[in-house]
Amino acid sequence: MPHIDIQTATGPFSFCYYIATPNSDSADKIDPNLPSVIFLHAGYAAQEIFEWQFADRNLRQFNLIGIDMRGFGDTKGVIGEATFTPADSAADVEQIMAQLQIPPSHFFGLSNGCTVALELAIAHPHLVLSLTLCSPTSRVEPEDVAFGRMEVYRYWVAMDESTKLNGDEPELDEELVAEVMTGAMQLLFNLEKNNRLEAMGGRALAIAKRNWTGSQEALKQSYKTNIEWFLKRRVIPGKELATINVPVAIIHCSEDIGYPLESAQEIEQSLRQAGVPNVHLHRVPGAHFGNVTHPEGVNLILLKNVLSCHPDFKHDTDTSLGVTHASARLSTPFTEFLVECGYDPEESDSE
Repeated sequence: MPHIDIQTATGPFSFCYYIATPNSDSADKIDPNLPSVIFLHAGYAAQEIFEWQFADRNLRQFNLIGIDMRGFGDTKGVIGEATFTPADSAADVEQIMAQLQIPPSHFFGLSNGCTVALELAIAHPHLVLSLTLCSPTSRVEPEDVAFGRMEVYRYWVAMDESTKLNGDEPELDEELVAEVMTGAMQLLFNLEKNNRLEAMGGRALAIAKRNWTGSQEALKQSYKTNIEWFLKRRVIPGKELATINVPVAIIHCSEDIGYPLESAQEIEQSLRQAGVPNVHLHRVPGAHFGNVTHPEGVNLILLKNVLSCHPDFKHDTDTSLGVTHASARLSTPFTEFLVECGYDPEESDSE
């Protein structure tokens, strides 16, 4: 898997990234003749959460780029003692783009990845062509959501301790694993079950166990990535939002139990009041991670937002069969990892 080495304010990191193009599931570099879309993930799962965007035939007519943020997935490095915020992640993305020679791009943010996208658009406006913000977090984390995140983390710490103390009693460990998975799956997917969601949950759990258990340092990384990164995000002032001058598509997923429609409307209003000229709020079905539970509607909004910036780009759009139909899906850099966790790419949602 490809990595790029970056020197951050807290030390060196080796960031895992993938590039998919029309001609390659996992390319060495972008096609310079095509628009590029960079995907910014949220908590619990890394860039594989975008499997059903990378598999979409319409979106794969662009360069699609995924990055594992600090502390997530296959990115290597230690976050350190300094407070970890979405602004830090935005600075990382800027360096990665420079190292990989990626030109100004479109950005798709998911949940707290939306905050990263906004921070990047403010700090480096020359790098951003459009923003598609799917299930953005509220300006301030709701108390019940913060409590839920802490509850999942407490179960995670207990699971790690039980594994070390009761290695000969795996049933105790599995009970705590179930509590962790239930909490996370409820927030992200509303406990919805199907083949792709179960595989995604299995993949996320396997990587989390590898990265965030076994030592106090690993547990600290878990806290910083899944708690601090969310709770320490700042409320971006209007005068900074006013510097954004690109199309912004906000997507609210109707069954999002953590962040209601009012949260998305508040962000829309903040951008409009700041004078951002092109802001649209879209409502689609789906849980908080609606790009996984209901990818077709989300993908179409992203597609239209990107194409709005490239009126002369020749794009062969076909929405007759969406990405939830097996025959319409393409392989991605992540497909094989999900297959190892039980994903069946030949299975359609209707089956």
